[in-house]
Amino acid sequence: MGRRSSVIHSEESTLCVMCNGEDESSLHLFLHCHVAVTVWSKLMMWLNCKFLTPLNLFVHWECWSRRCGNKNRLRGQWLIWNTAIWVLWKARNDKNFKDINYEVDEIVEEIKVLSWRWMLHHLSIPACLYYEWCWDPIYCLGRVRLSV
Repeated sequence: MGRRSSVIHSEESTLCVMCNGEDESSLHLFLHCHVAVTVWSKLMMWLNCKFLTPLNLFVHWECWSRRCGNKNRLRGQWLIWNTAIWVLWKARNDKNFKDINYEVDEIVEEIKVLSWRWMLHHLSIPACLYYEWCWDPIYCLGRVRLSV
């Protein structure tokens, strides 16, 4: 009943609602929950980027920031990282308060869509179509705006 009012009462379980495997913490939810691990793995494959999941979010952010050839790519990877954190948080809240279950592929797709939309709005690069973004986001982030 407490979850319907968007408040978790102290007598309710503290297990992660995404996996029901461990107590929920920010580290678990965003990095070590099997859902998060799978989401990050799929995002790294999408970006052709590989590293082991570190123990904390600060090191994860630093790993995510490596190998950037230009300012737009770095800003784009940060944007994707922030989008992933936001979408994982929203998926957790939807499960917790609305009893909506998302598959990992749905979470990854939402990250791709939202990061594409944010990229178009916030980064100074030529527009790229969504299918281009899904096919090769690094190419889209590497584009430079030509001055006329």
